[in-house]
Amino acid sequence: MREYKRESNIIIIINALRKIIEIFSGPFLTTYFIKTSLESILDISIYNTFSYIVLAITCLMVGYIIKNRFRMAAFRAGVIINFIYILTIIILKERIIQHLWLLAILYGLFSGLYFMPFNLILGNKIKNEDRTGYEVKKEMISSIINIVIPIVLGSIITVTNYILTAVIILILSLIQIILSFVLKPLEESGEKFNMKGMIQVVKKNKDIKRMMLAEYLTGISVNNSALATIATILIYNAFQTDLNLGIITSISYILQLIVIYLYGKRYKEKSDKNIIILLSIIPMITLGMFLLYPNAVTVIIYNLYFTIFVNLIGIIRSVRLYNISNSGEINRSNQEEFWSIREVCLNLGRTTGFVILLVVGIIADSAVLNIVMIMLTMIILVLGIVLSKVDKNKYENKKI
Repeated sequence: MREYKRESNIIIIINALRKIIEIFSGPFLTTYFIKTSLESILDISIYNTFSYIVLAITCLMVGYIIKNRFRMAAFRAGVIINFIYILTIIILKERIIQHLWLLAILYGLFSGLYFMPFNLILGNKIKNEDRTGYEVKKEMISSIINIVIPIVLGSIITVTNYILTAVIILILSLIQIILSFVLKPLEESGEKFNMKGMIQVVKKNKDIKRMMLAEYLTGISVNNSALATIATILIYNAFQTDLNLGIITSISYILQLIVIYLYGKRYKEKSDKNIIILLSIIPMITLGMFLLYPNAVTVIIYNLYFTIFVNLIGIIRSVRLYNISNSGEINRSNQEEFWSIREVCLNLGRTTGFVILLVVGIIADSAVLNIVMIMLTMIILVLGIVLSKVDKNKYENKKI
């Protein structure tokens, strides 16, 4: 039991460090593109489209490799390439726009090498009956990070610059590398990589099929999505400094922390189907307010509700996803194939979203951007409907 708790805590710490790095390489990298590029939406779209294509391909390759060996080694390689990714940003500085292809390849490689094994680590080292509690604890820690870190990073970037801040993030990445060598290796599988067999499992199981559709929709509008990037751009354009971006981001995560706590307290064991639909409708209402009355206040309201309620949908989705990944249908003999398909669906969704945003960047028309925002926000409602049809408690007590 002590070993189980120690491993769980290390996983949470590694995830927390990843979250800090993600904030730096997410919204703040987006604003860095805005400041260094004359066609920021176009460059941001090209970078993300290429990144997620590389990521999807990497996940398939990594899934095949780690099927029966090198699981922890692949995870550690991902953490090390993350270190190289940040170091590359430091070295390139303002020339980063001319080397988007290199940055995109590094991002796709480290994400694929990191998340594919990490999903297996999380699926195997966290028990299903502890899943909701773990997700709530993890997200509460992430929310605290999201409250503090954006203001800290925004302040440092505003007072100094983005590159100096990258040096600090590089040190955190080094700590992450050290911790990755503390985790014990996963049990190796003797099975061969069988994607055809996994596809048949997906076809036969309605819940798994729904979750794969949910992952695709999540990629379009929720997790590291084009819509999240648009929200960041709106906030930055409304207030013009990294510090203000950090403050708005932190406030939204303070409210998210409260909402996550209430969800964990009320819905840990109860059905959450009704709340999912409500959470999916709210972003449409706030977007309508922004489009009808475009000003700094409605931008903040839209960003707040997007961050709070859309991220809560992400938690709800994660509980279902990891429970299914550790059930009778999905077991140690086919988990690599399951996560490979999942990553392809998720990153196909992200690629779809950023290709749409790429078209907006080429057309350069605000009316087209508004139409795309409506379309991407409506996808959140579709996601909510799909998730509501998957019972989170159905797989709660099923184990490999």
